[in-house]
Amino acid sequence: MLESTNGASDEPYYYSQIFSGALRKETDGHFTFVTATFNTIALSAGQHGHTLWVGIDSLYTCNNSWLAVGIDTFVTDNSETSYTVWYEFGRDGPYYSNVTITPKDVIGAGVTALSATSGAFIIENRNIGQTNVRYLNSTRSLCERDVGWGIVPYHNESITFDTVTITNAMAYGPSGIIYEAEGANKTCLMQDNKVVTSIEETAGSTVTIQHVHE
Repeated sequence: MLESTNGASDEPYYYSQIFSGALRKETDGHFTFVTATFNTIALSAGQHGHTLWVGIDSLYTCNNSWLAVGIDTFVTDNSETSYTVWYEFGRDGPYYSNVTITPKDVIGAGVTALSATSGAFIIENRNIGQTNVRYLNSTRSLCERDVGWGIVPYHNESITFDTVTITNAMAYGPSGIIYEAEGANKTCLMQDNKVVTSIEETAGSTVTIQHVHE
């Protein structure tokens, strides 16, 4: 799924045909919590969309087990935009939340590994003060070895945004250490053998994903 190479920065770049964002891996301990803040954006008309998400074990290398929560954004030909909040524990899901979302809302999202087989999901619309918390159990154990923040184009369609910014991208690692997105592995999206996104991790916990135009 991911191809790795060393870029100009100190952190290796990854290339994916599925998503773009930032990934942080841990070999000597466990991640138990990851969070981020999204700003929903309005898209131009044309039957397309994307998913913003945050998760634990999001590299899909852990026994088909992961925790993730996200927001699907889809726009129709007549410019009607819909937002759907989902959460899942591996292949158990997705399940859907009734949080109300409109363009330009500020959305907080996070997942917590309560144990290797139980997780909590939180999604909050900070514009209207609406919060939804859900819990799931699974027969498949988490590895808790990586966390991720990113965006997935709808059905691998062409990029429909210029810039997406994810803020407050943080995770709890071994011994309660707080990790930010800065210094994480950057994952660029490839389509038709071309790199179509670039990643900039600014100071602290901000991940900026930009469309690379030809």
